[in-house]
Amino acid sequence: MRVAVALVFAVAVVAGSFVGARTAWAHSGLAAASPGPGAVVGGEIDVVQLFYGDIILEFDATLTTPSGEIVPAEPVMLSEITAELRLEEPLSEPGEYALRHTILSFDDDVVEAAYLFTFEPGADPPILIFIEEDEGGGGLAWWAWAIIGVGALLIVVLAVRLVLSIRRARAGRSPAEAEPGAADDDLR
Repeated sequence: MRVAVALVFAVAVVAGSFVGARTAWAHSGLAAASPGPGAVVGGEIDVVQLFYGDIILEFDATLTTPSGEIVPAEPVMLSEITAELRLEEPLSEPGEYALRHTILSFDDDVVEAAYLFTFEPGADPPILIFIEEDEGGGGLAWWAWAIIGVGALLIVVLAVRLVLSIRRARAGRSPAEAEPGAADDDLR
């Protein structure tokens, strides 16, 4: 009976650690954007598109020109994972622009982020740029989860073996050996 309780407890602890770890990294990070971070773009840009990795409840964004002025624009949520910053006029000033965006994540966390892109009138038009998981706040890489899983499984297996060894050792002793102080009498 105690082995079963210990096994259930160990499994609950391991499962809880995975749930807690996932919750800690569960924020709606930016998954893709156009123009994206670090992009050099040209053409007629009158909208910035943002795609998030998880559900968002609210969205706000601003775009700052190379000279430090805020571009007149309207932030619009298109769906639970997509949003746009619609500019009143297409970009015209060459240089580096700063996009700042804020969302209310599905888990009620406010996530603020920013990135830079460069506007050069003669450059290619923007394309959708997918953002690496580490840059987007998505969490651990698959291999890190694999190492954590193997380690957790190893801990559970060793805990079960320890409990079974203790049970076998206790079952193998005589009642006199199991009484407190019996070992002291044998030493005299």
